[in-house]
Amino acid sequence: MSSEVIIFGAGKFGHIALNQYGVNNVKYFVDNNVSLIGKSIEGVPIKKVADAINDSERYKIIIASASYKSMEIQLKALGVRNYAIYKDESDRYYPTDMLVYNPYKDNAQRKLTEKDWIDNMGKNMTVQAINKQVELLYQDNKLFEHIEIETINRCNGNCDFCPVSKKNESRKYAVMERGLFENIIMQLAEIDYTGRLALFSNNEPFLDDDIIDKHRFARGKLPNAKMHLFTNGTLLSVEKFKAVIDYLDELIIDNYHKDLRLIKPCEEIRDYCEQHIELKNKVTIVLRNPHEILTTRGGDAPNRKEMVSYGKERCALPFKQLIIRPDGKVSLCCNDPLGKNTLGDLTKESVLDVWNNDKFKTVRKCLYEGRANWKHCEYCDAFYID
Repeated sequence: MSSEVIIFGAGKFGHIALNQYGVNNVKYFVDNNVSLIGKSIEGVPIKKVADAINDSERYKIIIASASYKSMEIQLKALGVRNYAIYKDESDRYYPTDMLVYNPYKDNAQRKLTEKDWIDNMGKNMTVQAINKQVELLYQDNKLFEHIEIETINRCNGNCDFCPVSKKNESRKYAVMERGLFENIIMQLAEIDYTGRLALFSNNEPFLDDDIIDKHRFARGKLPNAKMHLFTNGTLLSVEKFKAVIDYLDELIIDNYHKDLRLIKPCEEIRDYCEQHIELKNKVTIVLRNPHEILTTRGGDAPNRKEMVSYGKERCALPFKQLIIRPDGKVSLCCNDPLGKNTLGDLTKESVLDVWNNDKFKTVRKCLYEGRANWKHCEYCDAFYID
């Protein structure tokens, strides 16, 4: 068998995997997004998934994507068995020691228009793989494996795509009471929760003055949970960074700048991490464009105007996620930033009772049958599972 590999996934993880394997050891990429077919990454061509089927006996296929589970199902359905998953043991979002990551290497995503996004979605084969995975999830009735606890419902950013940015905020201000927070963590400790735990959701976590101590408490009670944190970095200092990093498995700093330059706090943290190389496996500073086109967020994204129905497609998020707002209310998913859907109330119900209640069961049944069956989901074009 050849030592060369085929990388399945031409996005963030594909770029990272290419850096690890080396250009000379990657035969080609394959991707479900057919708009990428015919392009290349650092000279390595991108082909259709079907092109890899016959080659899979000679070249191992490396699945490099956050949606690796649905892609694995896709390969198995195609009869492919010679594959491996590029995902480290810590289950990180960015499994790399690349301290500063630029996702816009070909500049295409940075300049994506709404029409481009819609056209790409119409060609994205990931949708079919997710539909197949939901078939399995609907039968399994598993416990959540991803929890977001939003301790304060505010952000200081002004990103065009965000319904809860500083300029678009419409939510009633709320901060989670410490007693409620600790009660939720203790309930997770009772079931020895080992999945992902994030003390943020649709917010900037460092607007909560108590966020570092909340991480200390959560880590103490949940030593085996995979704790990660996303922040825009504007409120970080090296002192705050040092105070929080020991409690985290991964810190992702979304550095928003129209010219993709590092803001001052990110420069300081980069310099600190370069002097403490053991941190490079825990920290990724991601260069982000605040004006880019992203998903519709169920129709709430302010820079998305043209809505397309995805009513026949399924969604896996309510089978995987528990998203908790500061008042203890549980949202539909991470793409319900305004809390338009409430599936439970943790000031009145336990975590497990909410997860297994009739509202959640109804949502799962509706999304198993298609997004059109739940009003907030029909025009949502977020298709991912992890």
